[in-house]
Amino acid sequence: MDPILAALSPALLALVEGSLSNDEVSSDEEMRETLIRSGLTEEQARRALTYRDQYLHHIYLEGFTPITSADQALHFNPHTRQFTPD
Repeated sequence: MDPILAALSPALLALVEGSLSNDEVSSDEEMRETLIRSGLTEEQARRALTYRDQYLHHIYLEGFTPITSADQALHFNPHTRQFTPD
């Protein structure tokens, strides 16, 4: 797990990953502010944003995401219809 984001509660981690995956409209600055208002520190919010492109381009298997399992992240491959390593 990402060491800077490891302290997040499961609910806050779900909020972060959901935001990274689904918010295509907010700027990075707007998302950073939203994450801080939700309970992340400045450092945690900035680190979370480093994953934004990955989450916007891939659908990850729960528990095998870039934040929770960087070395074993699995994303959905629409051609094979299976989850494959990054």
